[in-house]
Amino acid sequence: MPVGLDVDGIIFSEVALVDRPSHAAALGRIFTSWSLIEASIASLLGLMMHTDHNAALALLGTFKSNSARIDAIRKTGKQLLDASLFKEFDDVMKDVLSYAEERNAIAHGVWGSCKEKPEIVYRMPMNNFTRFLLETANSSADEILGKLESFKTSFTTFTLDNLERIEQQGRDVLSRAMAETMKKSYSLALEKQTKAK
Repeated sequence: MPVGLDVDGIIFSEVALVDRPSHAAALGRIFTSWSLIEASIASLLGLMMHTDHNAALALLGTFKSNSARIDAIRKTGKQLLDASLFKEFDDVMKDVLSYAEERNAIAHGVWGSCKEKPEIVYRMPMNNFTRFLLETANSSADEILGKLESFKTSFTTFTLDNLERIEQQGRDVLSRAMAETMKKSYSLALEKQTKAK
């Protein structure tokens, strides 16, 4: 039996998306794009530093948030990249950061669905879910109903089109991040070839 919370027919549980395979697949593609973006920018840091890529990964692993990681990469780029290359690089990093915020809201949400609305899935921030459970643990039924109304305002609805728009945004950011990584990779290869001559 699924474990979770039923709020006016919206079921938030570990199986909430089982009957929404297209929505679940779009979410999976969003998460996969983000993993590829992270790998790309980690590679970019290693390439910029002309160092062991494992050292770059270890360095990035010390930062606890996407914002801190991206800030470190931006600062490294500012120090190491030619000024003519930095603006485009920095614009890409800003887009990565913006997408990271949207992806994090999605990844750290609790998902729900409603049998009567098959075209929609619901996300609530995990913190709100936790807060509701804590605040209602020792409450009366009337108190819970009162808190429920304000709790429902934290729900965000997503259609498949909404998720596919976010997915496309991730693909665009991934494409730009990979292009920056490849540019730097080609630049280093050319640099090595020139030194070898």
